[in-house]
Amino acid sequence: MRQRHLLILLAVTVLAVVLAVVSSVGGPSAQSDPLVGTLVFPQLGHQLGSIDRVTMVHGTEKVTLKRAGDGWQVEDKGGWPADATHVRHLLLGLAELRYVEPKTREPALYPRLGVEDAGKAASKSTLVTVADAKGKLMADVVAGNSKYDELGGGDDGLYVRKPGDIQSWLARGSLGFTGDNSIWLDKTLFDVPAASIKEAVFIAADARAVAIVRTAAGDKFRLASPIPKGKKLKDGDPLAEPAGALASLELADVRPATAFTWPTSGVAHARFTTFDGLTVTLDIADQGKTSWVRIVAAGSGAAAAKAQAINAKVHGWLFAFPDYKTGLFKTTLAGLIEPAKPS
Repeated sequence: MRQRHLLILLAVTVLAVVLAVVSSVGGPSAQSDPLVGTLVFPQLGHQLGSIDRVTMVHGTEKVTLKRAGDGWQVEDKGGWPADATHVRHLLLGLAELRYVEPKTREPALYPRLGVEDAGKAASKSTLVTVADAKGKLMADVVAGNSKYDELGGGDDGLYVRKPGDIQSWLARGSLGFTGDNSIWLDKTLFDVPAASIKEAVFIAADARAVAIVRTAAGDKFRLASPIPKGKKLKDGDPLAEPAGALASLELADVRPATAFTWPTSGVAHARFTTFDGLTVTLDIADQGKTSWVRIVAAGSGAAAAKAQAINAKVHGWLFAFPDYKTGLFKTTLAGLIEPAKPS
């Protein structure tokens, strides 16, 4: 009797192990499905050079990447250059997506995986559509939630579903989505190192101005005008950061200058001058919660080529910057002075 019980226990244990192994790879349907292990888009890897347009719909937002010569542009941003690294990650990611395990076929459960139909405000999925120069569809997929290193060995997973197909899948791969559409923009503008700045002047929308200057590159910045009596600058070096605000300048958003009627009042200004004669002027105008910035550079002698390069990049465009950077461009004397202690 005791031996019989041991045999039964052993059989149950073996069955549990077998079920666990089967479950780990997706169950019997995963084992038998012929798509398991195959590429989601078998031909795309050989056609990457023919891709002309990639459209992504996430919620009610749409981003379209358009090939332009050897690079890419963000069509929805007036043709501003796209970030080459992110575009390459997206295209290679699509070509390398590989089916791993079939998931739900129930539309009511799609939101759990993020593979519901895109185009609605509540949708968390991203519909990716790839076409050639003639508009012929090359690939499309509903991309859902990412499962970072879900498959082990450093391999990421992604829930996907083909449009019009009820079957959802766990696929091996990543498309580089972050939920922030600004990742598709080439954010690099230009770099005016803080060490090169001789003077920075900030003029608020109410015309009150503050100037930050120094005589030599190694000197500490100082205010051009005396601080009001009884006041002092904030601790540390509060002048260095606004004076060096053009170092490694990167945008947060961009739009063609023609898309915005520039106001005739309420505009702030910032002007930076380097020791070699480069002057960069920024005009800052608010529209709703966004501050849009117009940039012009000028220079002679050694600085002429620098000014030309900056203008070639920024002419005809308006830029938005991260809040902290916009705050530096709107520097005021009051913001540099230690606030009065409460009595």
